[in-house]
Amino acid sequence: MEPPQPRCPDGDRRRKRRELDARRSKCRIRLGGHLEQWCRLKEQLGFALHSQLAKFLLDRSITPP
Repeated sequence: MEPPQPRCPDGDRRRKRRELDARRSKCRIRLGGHLEQWCRLKEQLGFALHSQLAKFLLDRSITPP
């Protein structure tokens, strides 16, 4: 058996959490008041994940039909 990992002090844990949140925030898309419309479109097109709808729309905007 491996020895247990040393626990991070609370300050380190908070710093790591802030860094992770900052990295995630860079790739977030803010829809503002359009979330309901986005969710309806996702459902109408049959996507389970928001990322699937985003990929579909990006592909359509780059490649002409």
